[in-house]
Amino acid sequence: MNPEKLFNEAVTMQLSGNLEGAKTHYKKLLRAYPHSSEVLGNLAVIVKKEGQLAAAEQLLQRAVRANPQNFSALTTLANIALDRKDYEEARKLNDTALKIEPNFPDAIVNDGVLLVRENKVTNAEDRFWRAMQLDPGNVSAKINLANCRRLRKENIEESITMLKWALTEEPDHPGIYAALAYAYQDTLQFVKALEAARRAVELDEQPEFLLVTANALVVLGEVEEAIEYYSRLLKLKPDYPPIQGSYLFSLNYDPRKNPIEVFNEYKKVGRIIGEGKKKFDHSARPKIEGRKIRIGYSSPDLYSHVVTYFLDPILRNHDKKRFEVFAYANVAKPDTHTLYLKKYFDHWVDVVEMKDEEMAQRILDDKIDILIDLAGHTSGTRLGTLAMRPAPIQATYLGYGYTTGMDEIDYFIGDPNLTPEGCENVFSEEIIRLPAPVYAYNPPRIQIPDVQDAPVLKKGYITFGTMTRLVRLNDNMLRVWKRVLDGVPGSKLRLDQKPFEEDLTIERFYQRLERLGFAREQVEIVSSNPHWDGYHEFDISLDCWPHNTGTTIFDSLFSGVPVISKRDRPSVGCLSAMVLEPMGFGDWIANTEDEFVEKAVAMASNPERLQDLRLRLRKMVENSPFFDFKGRTRALENAYFEMVNRYNEERT
Repeated sequence: MNPEKLFNEAVTMQLSGNLEGAKTHYKKLLRAYPHSSEVLGNLAVIVKKEGQLAAAEQLLQRAVRANPQNFSALTTLANIALDRKDYEEARKLNDTALKIEPNFPDAIVNDGVLLVRENKVTNAEDRFWRAMQLDPGNVSAKINLANCRRLRKENIEESITMLKWALTEEPDHPGIYAALAYAYQDTLQFVKALEAARRAVELDEQPEFLLVTANALVVLGEVEEAIEYYSRLLKLKPDYPPIQGSYLFSLNYDPRKNPIEVFNEYKKVGRIIGEGKKKFDHSARPKIEGRKIRIGYSSPDLYSHVVTYFLDPILRNHDKKRFEVFAYANVAKPDTHTLYLKKYFDHWVDVVEMKDEEMAQRILDDKIDILIDLAGHTSGTRLGTLAMRPAPIQATYLGYGYTTGMDEIDYFIGDPNLTPEGCENVFSEEIIRLPAPVYAYNPPRIQIPDVQDAPVLKKGYITFGTMTRLVRLNDNMLRVWKRVLDGVPGSKLRLDQKPFEEDLTIERFYQRLERLGFAREQVEIVSSNPHWDGYHEFDISLDCWPHNTGTTIFDSLFSGVPVISKRDRPSVGCLSAMVLEPMGFGDWIANTEDEFVEKAVAMASNPERLQDLRLRLRKMVENSPFFDFKGRTRALENAYFEMVNRYNEERT
């Protein structure tokens, strides 16, 4: 065996895409030269590409031990650390590589990626330009430079142009197609985003490419196909939170699933989140008595986010004589509203840069009594921290509206309408029911226009409408809505959502509706900006199932537009009951599809009543229990006292 010839052949194979041949050669060389740093490093690159990150990391560590000056191996190790979001380790490894070889393009690209993470986008652009100058064919530098332009918002179209240019040089590079998919999404070109994402998957079934494809399908409302992608993803990366959350999120909207089937999937993911995690022991903690109760709120949404419509009234009315309130803020992009919210907390802990273990230790050190998750499985969640049980009492509230599926969370905070008696078997947590309603509601009044007359008075026909996300618009439900239109001659359905700013998305949805029997003239597809103005064009809002619309119901009522809804599986299918029952509008909720059609048609038959409701609804909402902010806060605090009492009883 001529080792030099064999090595050169392996490198040639690797560069030409014959990875199996290269791998065979490298393994043969390692049997004779087990400490060859170059061979170990090159083999690691192939193994990494195959998705075997742990094996690749071991090979790279061997390569660095054999030759501490192997800057290529150090750079790839840094890249793996970036993949698992260990930014401190990535920075350390990459800086070492750059000290050895300051002009190594891949290390310069890693440096740029880390700068983006630190919100130093302009500096990052300089690094990517530098890498491209040193290596004009460096595709990663091109993709990241384009992503920088995308992140700066004002240059997204330029980003798309750059990526298209990169495709002329690398027409079959999946990473470029994936980057294009993200750029198209940012410019609301969701059909093009889906096409680019599908092409990336055709070229390479990497998890990130499957994820962007599934996400594009969700935005377009094609949830059943999206679930197929998420299921494939979970098999590849079962412990990756963005995939877990997206998969469970999509299941909530799948009309094919029954409540038990959905719950079982939540339990599976809940077990994965808690698997292998350190668990803190609170058995030696004393009773909680003779002092303030320490409440910790864990949330990524402490900024200008819809969650704060419901959280703000609670925070401002907490009894600070009895509670000490902590924020564990995982807020990636704080804004002026973040500063406003800070004043309501006794302690504000920024956990954005903390790993789960570090965050859990901080919560333990703060001696939190009750830790409240406000995110569930949404983006930015820190359920991985709660899986370690850093507080003796843990609960979930508000931000997600359904179970976490985790045994480590003790309570789900609901009410008799959101979590009716008998639904306990689809929650992993024990349900604590507050007197209805469970939430307060404080909309951003400065943004909301005055109520206008019912549009039927000027148009001469009834307009049914929805502002909901497309993911809720499943085919079976749309067929029921078609029956509503058929029952009200001359009526129209108005779909108003942000993705409908783009013509291709509008046409794709029209074609879907036509397949379901709608005539184009029956449907108006639009995008209102601001969205509040869109309610001026609705006479009646139609709610969705199996997942009701939640905040959109509040917004509709506050705009003077009544809502016809249907109960479905708890708790996501009981959101309408949670809103409408306490306001005295329980007769607007159907229990069957036939009843839904009957109620919608009956409401549409009386334009005079619609006009009367239009003028009175906002005041009725303002006089409802949702605006009793102190009452809602006291009810929540009473639930906290109940949790504490149970905890104390266990220690007697």
